[in-house]
Amino acid sequence: MLYQVAMASQARERDDAGYGETSRYAAHLDRGWSLLDRAEYAAARQSARHAQKIRPEAAEAPVLLGAIALAEGDPEESLRWYESAIEIDPEYFDPFLAAAQVALFDLGDAARALQLCDEALELEGISAFDALELGLLGAESQISLGLVDEATERLSALATHPLIEVATKADLNEIDVGSGEHAHVLAELVEDDDGEPLEEEERIAQQARLLHHSLRLARLWLDIQLPEEALPLLRALVERHSSNADAWHLLSEAEYQQGDARAACHAALRVYRIDAQGPIPKWVPNPAQLHRKVVQLLTECPDGALRELGQRRVALVVLVHEMPSMELILEGVDPRIAALSLASRGADDGSPPVLTGIAIYRRNILRLARNPEFFDQELRYAILEELAAFLQLDDDRRVALGLHPLGLDDLGDAEDEEEAERAVEEPKPSRRRRRKRMHS
Repeated sequence: MLYQVAMASQARERDDAGYGETSRYAAHLDRGWSLLDRAEYAAARQSARHAQKIRPEAAEAPVLLGAIALAEGDPEESLRWYESAIEIDPEYFDPFLAAAQVALFDLGDAARALQLCDEALELEGISAFDALELGLLGAESQISLGLVDEATERLSALATHPLIEVATKADLNEIDVGSGEHAHVLAELVEDDDGEPLEEEERIAQQARLLHHSLRLARLWLDIQLPEEALPLLRALVERHSSNADAWHLLSEAEYQQGDARAACHAALRVYRIDAQGPIPKWVPNPAQLHRKVVQLLTECPDGALRELGQRRVALVVLVHEMPSMELILEGVDPRIAALSLASRGADDGSPPVLTGIAIYRRNILRLARNPEFFDQELRYAILEELAAFLQLDDDRRVALGLHPLGLDDLGDAEDEEEAERAVEEPKPSRRRRRKRMHS
């Protein structure tokens, strides 16, 4: 009797082998993603390895391993895992998008990112949202490569995408999918893959995603200095999303680029008012703590000129405020700037202004950091970047500080090497030199 029971059990296991394997595989993957969300990277990797052992021919485990590597700060390893997933399943969309993002944003390999975007766009069955995101990412890659004409052509095509066109509708909840040419595209805003209506939270998430993509499109138009293309979209977006500070921020820059300083300032003041309403978490350093952090950063700085600013008898004045004042915003200062060099007026003999202080804007650093782990990192970058720009440090000194090199092309209107050298020797207040520095 026991023998018969055992044989029957083995038979059931054989009949259900595929289901059991699938269940174990899915369980390991689900657990791995959950552990990754909790930043338990070693345990997440172990779960991914278990899944990979069960199905070495499947691409989902390498995708998870790529996400873990990126979370641990190893983008090169992350890209290798994503490319491994693509080799395993060339029709699987997710690793293409993830690999392109890592290549462009983390490794600075715009050519590889563009290649991945174009390959992914050839896949069958990708959603309209995914195609739109790939188009935006491809345009960003082209801009990084200096392919402005190609990027302009791509952005022009994206501007007529049905999702972008519907983004400016007065109420997305009243979208009529209908049965027209773009019905299947618009359906992604209100229906799931099975054609069932989305839950309210899911609809809100899709609308937020659409707004994000629309703002990215506008941002790219501004990156290639075509505000006339961005302005109609941005004006429609701020009318539809009047409390969205990011939309107003981009509109402010677009108005500046278009030459309408008053309209730009009005939009910037909207950004100021909206941003000022947000709560400040308890973990954010108070002004006194921020002041000490800045002084310590300067006194320990590897660059002698910056270190002297914190050590001299009359040291650099450090001001800590929540945000730039309205007066500065009306002078053209970006309402979301993180730090601002302060300088005295130049003497009548034509000598350059003298650096007298630096203002730190707590809310704006918080907006970039979002959590305590990166707040000090963003503070350090904001201070060093602002002072390096004011003092016109050369690329070698910038790199030594951990900043990106600029090159002579970034010195503004210098037309030859002698003029560029004079620009380096004669520092100017960053507020006067670069009135708008956006962080959207």
